[in-house]
Amino acid sequence: MAEVIWTEKASAQLKLIFDYIAEDSAIYAENFIKALVLSTRKLEEFPQCGRIVPEFIGTSLALREVIYRGYRIIYQLEGANVMIVSVMNGRQDLEGKADSGFIL
Repeated sequence: MAEVIWTEKASAQLKLIFDYIAEDSAIYAENFIKALVLSTRKLEEFPQCGRIVPEFIGTSLALREVIYRGYRIIYQLEGANVMIVSVMNGRQDLEGKADSGFIL
């Protein structure tokens, strides 16, 4: 069974999402973040269940993603671990983001 590990960058992005939602409702923000994190639990048993991130097909980055309510949870496999590297709104453009350090 794989271990899901949230990187510092992904954790910081979760905090930004929480803060944004909390502007309207702290309770809804807390519930949303809990549910988003729980949506990654399936990766413990099925680490390859997420699709390959379309923007990075054919590159050296082996990134996968799962979607939760419009948010892209981007991860990569490192041995037996699932490293969550980014959480972003699905409407954001990923083109060229890897080079800028946005993803990793």
